[in-house]
Amino acid sequence: MDRPRKHAPRLSLGTLLTALVLGAVLFAAATITAINYYFDTRAAERVAAEEFTAIAQRSAEAAGRLERRGEQLAIAVRREEAFSAPLGHGLHPIVGPLVEYLQRRKGVFSLFVGYANGDYLEVSNLEVAAGVRAAWGARDDERWVVMQVSDFDGERVEKRRFLDDALQVVRETDSSSQYYADLRPWFTDARPGQVRKTAPYVLTMVQERGISYTVGSPEGAVAGAIVLLSSLDALLDSSRFPQTHAAMIFNTEGRIVASSARDRRFRGVTSAANIRDDTEVYPTLVALAGDPAGYGLLQRTRVGTADYYAWVQPLDSFSSQSTQEYIGLLGQRAEVMAPYRRQALVTLALSLAAALLLLPLVFVSTRLVSRPIRALVEQSDKVRHRDYASVTRVPTAIREVGWLSSSLVNMAEAISDYEQKQRDLHDAIVRLIAAAIDQKSPHTGGHCERVPAIAALLAEAATEAAEPPFDDFALRSEEKWREFKIAAWLHDCGKITTPEHIVDKGAKLEALYNRIHEVRMRFEVLLRDAEIDYLRALREDPGAEAELRAELAEKQRQLREDFAFVAECNVGGEAMSDAAIERLHHIAGRSWLRTLDDRLGLSPMEALRLADFSSETPRWEPLLADRPEHRTPREDAESRFAGFGFTMRPPALEQDLGELYNLSIRRGTLTDEDRYRINEHISSTIEMLETLPWPEELARVPEIAGGHHEKLDGTGYPRSLPAEKLSVAARIMAIADILEALTAPDRPYKKGKTLSESLQIMRFMALDRHIDADLFRLFIERGLHYRYAEVWMNPSQIDDVDATALLRGLQGVSVSANQRGVVENRPRA
Repeated sequence: MDRPRKHAPRLSLGTLLTALVLGAVLFAAATITAINYYFDTRAAERVAAEEFTAIAQRSAEAAGRLERRGEQLAIAVRREEAFSAPLGHGLHPIVGPLVEYLQRRKGVFSLFVGYANGDYLEVSNLEVAAGVRAAWGARDDERWVVMQVSDFDGERVEKRRFLDDALQVVRETDSSSQYYADLRPWFTDARPGQVRKTAPYVLTMVQERGISYTVGSPEGAVAGAIVLLSSLDALLDSSRFPQTHAAMIFNTEGRIVASSARDRRFRGVTSAANIRDDTEVYPTLVALAGDPAGYGLLQRTRVGTADYYAWVQPLDSFSSQSTQEYIGLLGQRAEVMAPYRRQALVTLALSLAAALLLLPLVFVSTRLVSRPIRALVEQSDKVRHRDYASVTRVPTAIREVGWLSSSLVNMAEAISDYEQKQRDLHDAIVRLIAAAIDQKSPHTGGHCERVPAIAALLAEAATEAAEPPFDDFALRSEEKWREFKIAAWLHDCGKITTPEHIVDKGAKLEALYNRIHEVRMRFEVLLRDAEIDYLRALREDPGAEAELRAELAEKQRQLREDFAFVAECNVGGEAMSDAAIERLHHIAGRSWLRTLDDRLGLSPMEALRLADFSSETPRWEPLLADRPEHRTPREDAESRFAGFGFTMRPPALEQDLGELYNLSIRRGTLTDEDRYRINEHISSTIEMLETLPWPEELARVPEIAGGHHEKLDGTGYPRSLPAEKLSVAARIMAIADILEALTAPDRPYKKGKTLSESLQIMRFMALDRHIDADLFRLFIERGLHYRYAEVWMNPSQIDDVDATALLRGLQGVSVSANQRGVVENRPRA
C-alpha cells in the first residue's frame, strides 16, 4: 500500500510554460535594454569626455590669452620713457600712456609702477567691472582714477586724482598712508627682464579675484598690471555641460583662479579648501588633481550622495614657474544619463506591452502541450505502481511527446522483464543460501528445503479458510506469497555462523573430533602401567607370581569397566543420575604420568592461547579433568546484538570443553554453552535479515523468518514475544520448523520420530501455548500431515494418526492460557 506523500505546492505545466515564455520575452527585452543602456552609457561617457575636452581647450586658450595680456602690459609699462621718472606733485607723464593701454585691453583692472624708494603709482579703469566705481567712491563723470603714494612735505600721503574722459582732473583726495611699494612681495620678487605672476587673490574693493603681473628694471623700479579673472568665470559659466556642471581653474595649492558663474557666491574665496557647500565639489577636484594618472581622462567619482563625472587637466599655458594651474570639470552622472534612461524605460515599456499581447497565444499553445503530458503522468504512475501491463501509448500531435510515450511503453516492458529476471535471480540466491546451509552439515541436509514445504501447505490452507481466526489472513497476491516463501527459505540463514561440530555434536566429548579417543588412550596407558608394575613386582618377588597376576587381572578388569562406563556416558543415550556423575568423579581421581611436552606441534594461535598455562614434565595428571585451558571466555555477545531487543542472555563462557563438565551432561550431548550457540542462530538470522535494505513488498521477511522460535506464552527466544506480537505467518513458520525437526531422520543426536509421535508432542506444545493451537488444528483437519509425510518422510516413519485424539481439547487454547507444565526440551532444528 502506497503511503501518502506530502509535496510542496507545484505549478501546472501551462502556468510554467506561460511563465517561461513571458520570462523569456521579458528577459530578452531586459537584456536588449541593458545592452543598449550599456552602449548608451559608453556613448554618453564619450560625449561627456569630448565636451569636457572642448571646454578645457577653450578655457586653456582663454587663460593663455589673459596670461599673455598681463605679461605684455607689464612689459609695455616697463618700456615707457617716463617709467623711471620720479613722482612729483602733478600728474606723472606716464599716466597718459597707461590710460591708452587700459582702453585697448579689456579685463585689466589697473596698471602700476613701484619705485625703489617705496613710492607707488597706479592707474585704474573705473568701468572694468561692476562695483569698481562704487569701491573707489567715484562720481558718474569720473572715468579714471590715479592713485599716488609718496612723501609730501615729510608725510606719507596717498593721493587719489579722479580724471574724466579727457584725462582732466575732476577732483583730488588725500589721506595718510603707510604703504611702501618696495616692501610688497610683488616688488621684492620682481626681476629685470622677467615677468612674474602672483598667486590669485581677492581685490577687496570689488570682491573679485585677480592676478598681478610684474617686471623689474635695472633702475630698481617695477612695472605691473592687475588682471581681473572674471572673464574666465564667464567663459566657464557659458560652457555648461550639463546643467549641473561645475568648473574651476585652480593651482597646485588649491587657490581658485576662476569658477563657473553658478558658484559666484564663492567669488570672494580664493582657496578651494575653504569652500563647503552641499556637495563639496571644489575640494574633490583639487584632490583628483593629485593623481597624474587621471589627467585628461573621464573619471567617475562620488561627491556627497551623488555620482559625478570628473575631468582634471593641467593648464600649461597658464602656469608659472612656481606653481601649476589646472582646470577641473564636474558633471552629475544622473543629468548626463537622463536621456538614455528615458530611452531605456520606453524600450522596457514596449516589451511589457508585447508580452501582454502574447498571453492568449501562449495559453492556447501550453494547453496543446500540457494535456498529453498529463496523460503521460498517468501512464508513469502505472509504472511507479509496477502495473506494467496496462501502460499504453498517449495520442498526441506533438512529435516529441509521441516519442516519449513510445519510450515509456518500451521502458515499462523492459522494466517488467528486468524485474522478473532480478526476482528469479534473487529467489535463486535465496535458495542457494538455504541449500548451502543444509550442505554445511550432512546431518541437517534438507531442513531449509523441508520447512518451506510444510509452511507452504499450512499457509495455503489458512488462506483458503474463511472461518475465524483465519478470515483476516490471506496470501492472495504473488508478492505476498513471494515474501512468505523467501522468509521460509531464510528462516535459518543464521546457522551459517554456528560451528558444525556443535550442530553435529553426537557425543558429549565431541568437538572438532570425538575426544573419547584421548580418554581411551589414557586408559591404555594405565593398562600398560599396570602390566609394567606387575612385571617389576614379579622380578623382585618371583614366588608371588600367582598373587601378582590376580592383582593385575583385577586392575585391568576395573580399568576396562571404567572406560566402558565413560564411553557409555559420552554417548548420552540415557539421563545421567547423581550416582553416575559421582562415579565419573571417582574415575577422574585416577592419575597418569605425562612425560612429553604438550606444547609441541601446536598451531600459532593455540600456542598463544595456552601460553599462560604450565606445561612442565614429567607430570601426573587426572584421568578426566576440567582444565582452565578448556574454557573460552565470551567477549562481544552483548555489544553485537545490542539494539535488537533480545532477551536470551548468553552464558559467561563462549565454550567449555572440560571433560568432566561435558561427560556430566544429564540429558543429551549439549552443554549450556553449546545450546546457546545453537539457539544463537536465530539471533544471527534476525541480525542478518534486519540489516538488509528490503523493498517494501518484502519488508516483513525478517519478522516472519525471525519468529519461529518464539512461543505464544512469551517464553520463547530470542525476544520472548507474546502471542499478540506474533503474526500468523510467524506462527506457521514455528509449526513447520518443529515438525521437520521431530521427523528428520538425519540428526546425529537422535532418531527421526514417527508421524504420530511427532504430532502427539506438538499437541502438548499447542496445549501449553508454545505453538498456535488453531493452526495445528487446521493442519490436522486438512490432512496436511499426510501430504507432507508422503513426500518427505521415510515410509518406516509413517504410521496411523488418531486425528480425533489429537484435536481433543485444542478449541480456544490459543486464546486462553493453559496451566499445563511446558515440554522440557524443544527439538533441535
